[in-house]
Amino acid sequence: MVVSMVAVLVRVGSIQTTQAEALRVEGARQWTRTTTIPASRGSIFDRNGDELAMSVPASTISVNPRLVEEPVATANMLRAVLDLDDARYESLLRDLVEGERGFVYVARQVDDALGEQIRSMRLEGVDVVREDRRILPGGSTGRSVIGRTDIDGQGIAGLELQFDELLTGSAGEMTREVAPGNRSIPGTETVAVRPVPGDDLVLTLDRSIQFACEEALIRRVDEIGARGATCIVMDPPTGELLAMASVRRDPTTGEVAVTSGNFAAVDADEPGSVAKVITVAAALNEGAVTPSSGFDVPWREQYYDDLLSDAWQHPEEWMTVEDILVTSSNIGTIKIWERIGRERHWEYMRAFGLGEPTALDFPGESPGILKHWTDLWGSERVTVSYGQGFSSTSIQLATAVNVIANDGIYVAPKLVRATVGPTGDVSEKPPSATHSVVTPETAASMQRMLAESVCSGTGRHAMIDGFNVAGKTGTGLKAQADGTYLDAQGRRVYHSSFVGFFPAEDPQVTILISVDEPPAGSVDRFGGTAAGPVFASVAPAIVHERGIQPPAGAVGCGER
Repeated sequence: MVVSMVAVLVRVGSIQTTQAEALRVEGARQWTRTTTIPASRGSIFDRNGDELAMSVPASTISVNPRLVEEPVATANMLRAVLDLDDARYESLLRDLVEGERGFVYVARQVDDALGEQIRSMRLEGVDVVREDRRILPGGSTGRSVIGRTDIDGQGIAGLELQFDELLTGSAGEMTREVAPGNRSIPGTETVAVRPVPGDDLVLTLDRSIQFACEEALIRRVDEIGARGATCIVMDPPTGELLAMASVRRDPTTGEVAVTSGNFAAVDADEPGSVAKVITVAAALNEGAVTPSSGFDVPWREQYYDDLLSDAWQHPEEWMTVEDILVTSSNIGTIKIWERIGRERHWEYMRAFGLGEPTALDFPGESPGILKHWTDLWGSERVTVSYGQGFSSTSIQLATAVNVIANDGIYVAPKLVRATVGPTGDVSEKPPSATHSVVTPETAASMQRMLAESVCSGTGRHAMIDGFNVAGKTGTGLKAQADGTYLDAQGRRVYHSSFVGFFPAEDPQVTILISVDEPPAGSVDRFGGTAAGPVFASVAPAIVHERGIQPPAGAVGCGER
């Protein structure tokens, strides 16, 4: 008996000392439950504070079939409130009747009012939890850049993915006591760890300009039967993107809509004659030519194994550098390029931002294709001078031409202006990185010649009332999977662009419009005719939103 008593005392002592904490934890585990409190995801705003993406209260309904005592009645009540279709209802009823699973989703992220209605019914085994739903208040406006989240609220595309950790915040924890049968005891909920909301993002985009771009692209793609289009609007000195839009035609329905993919950053195509801006600017900057330097230019000429030509047939004629740029002569551009050589031209292309991703670091952003000058073979050694034999994204091309608008200074593109913490603290993003590419004098000469290209050259469709526009058209060919530029029907496939800025005398905004696969064989396949009219149609909205005024004493095209 003494031995037994000692053993009991030792056991009691052990329970009260060395095992006490473990037993308390085990006891708490049996009558308490811990649930995660999700943090509110940060919102995404445009530069003016208008919401582009936000989370709204919603409810998720789930059920534990093992705890449901009346499966048919429960399924019928859930069907009536949630308006479940026949297939979903039959699946739910089967799970409830079988009672084998411990957890089944009924509906996710439904209207919070429906969640409250079901919660008030106190159905056995039915649980209602708060789960925010991500929405775009402006409809599809900005969708290409914002991206999207999955059903669990995690970023899976665009800025939602790029800044997922920042937007997500930190989840909290809540404990509650439960009675036998895993039923919650009302009034026992305790927040153990409070959730910390995610940061908000303030973008450089202007929602009104973004919307104007998207609508103009949809109209144009629909009008001419193209595959898709992109639009970029940039502030020249800061690199801030006021709009970055992508639309594409659904191959099944034929409907044209704003895409969830940011093709302006992730797709790369040969830019065509827009690249002549780089070649001519490089030659001017090197002192190899002046705007009035002249060349004898035939309409076609043999280079290596290929007979290259201009877009139109003409007798051999004397052309100045300005004539070559304004009329967009391929052969004339090659002759200008020969003055600076392959290596120096390649260095300028790099300085203009080609061949590597931009500072946006956008998910899936393409670096384009720019071979080292020593890796070029055959006629591509010279075709790079006028935009064939390499590829660039829309954002690369817009940023490159913006060098001319910004008086010779490259400024990296920028999409995020600031972040706002849970307490309202604003953290401004640093200014975009810059570097000098050409002199202000070279940029001024290019600005004047590009304005003439719009007044009397290939960019006439981009004219806007009250302003002088400077810009360059580009009609590139799209390489196909078989290595040619021809589709299955033997037709050429085009990617056409117009990149310009205005006012030409004092650039306030740079705009790129590109049209993907305009109809081959029609007049709308060219950069000037496919993309130029879109430039002219979005410009008035930008003038209004930015308050842009024509410079005093500016001389229009008709007065030159």
